[in-house]
This record gives sequence, structure tokens and C-alpha cells, in this order.
Amino acid sequence: MKCALAIFAKTIGLSPVKTRLAADIGVENAEAFYRLSVKSIEAVARTTAISETELFPHWVLAEQNAVDLVEWSAFPARWTGEGSLGQRLANVSEHLFQNHDAVMFIGTDSPQLGSESLVNALNLLKSAPQKCITGPAVDGGFYLFVSAQLVKRKIWESVGYSLESTLTDLEDSIVKAGGSVSRMKPEQDVDTLEDLITLRKDLRARSCKLLPEQANLLSWLDNHFDSDNKGI
Repeated sequence: MKCALAIFAKTIGLSPVKTRLAADIGVENAEAFYRLSVKSIEAVARTTAISETELFPHWVLAEQNAVDLVEWSAFPARWTGEGSLGQRLANVSEHLFQNHDAVMFIGTDSPQLGSESLVNALNLLKSAPQKCITGPAVDGGFYLFVSAQLVKRKIWESVGYSLESTLTDLEDSIVKAGGSVSRMKPEQDVDTLEDLITLRKDLRARSCKLLPEQANLLSWLDNHFDSDNKGI
């Protein structure tokens, strides 16, 4: 099963990044975190693609003029296209399904993810290719979505995003359209200072399994928090 891994990302200097986090820790620190987060996700995708030869990472970028920038040269890059998030998810899905048997979506907000998460999602899909596999985020959204069947554009566009009900609404729409869904274990997204504190704990708990880029992120967090998780 040839599966595209579509990593949604933004480009610092062309789009605001981590705006909610920036309100807590300042733009400079939020951008520093974002760079480290992107590098962590890139490393996880690259490592997974080496072991799982059926997985093909792609950057999908918010800005059309960022596609050829050197910072996105690790993987093939394309623009998401214009429109709402639902429209952009549909755009990317329709394009990647032209040359792949399945499409997996992730973002850059969960840098604690390990290769095992992507491998697990792919294995779940292989065992039940008629299902959509979702990774629920603790805030109600999703950190991962993969399907071997093209989800109709009207489903992506019918969902309200950045809501506590986002994933539930998406799954309900898929089921109502005759599909089925299986969930993975929840993971956190990082949007606020409180999320950073939780991320630090998560990374510390699995420090022996971290890739070098994730270890760099943990080091940055350690340097910006004291023992009581106060700082920045």
C-alpha cells in the first residue's frame, strides 16, 4: 500500500505561526519552538519512511511562494491551495490520491510523536483498509488522519475546525456517508503555555526513545523552564 504522508506546515516570515502560544510566551519564543517542532516532525517522518518503504512524506504548505524554499527541501512540497481548512484538506487529499493508495495527514503541533505512531496507523489501515484511522487530540481535534479511500470534499468542508467537537463531527460525517472509523490513542497538540509544560513532561518520560531533533526540543524547553515549570 503506497501511502502519502502529508505534513501541514507554515513558513515563518510568510505566515504567523503558533499565535495562541505567542500570546503566552512572545513571538520570538513561539517561533523558536515552532522551528524545533518542525525539525522534530521532519525527523520522525524521515526515520519512518526509511523503515516503512510504503510511506512517502510530503510537505503541504500554507503559502504558494514557499514551495521552493530550501527549508522545505527534505521532502516534495506543494501548496495546499486557497480556502478554508476543510477545502485545503480536500485539495491535498484529491491531489495525493492520484498517485497513492492512501493518504495520511499530520501537522507540526505534536512534536512528541514517534515513528511508532505513524507505523501503528499504517498497520491499522492495512488490517482494515475500509476504515478511516484517526488520532484524537486532547483538545477535540486530531493529530493524525489516514484513509485508503478518498473522503468526499463535502465531508471535509462540513466540519468546523479548532473546536472541541471537530473530530467527533468529522467521524460522524464519515459514518453517515457509509464509512467507518477506528481511533488511535489520544495525543496532545501544543497551542498554549500549559501545553508546553505537558509536552516537556511527555518528552522527558520517553527521553530514551527521542530522536536527536526531539532531544534538542526538550533541551530548549528545559532551558526555558525552571524546576517548577515557570519561565519563558
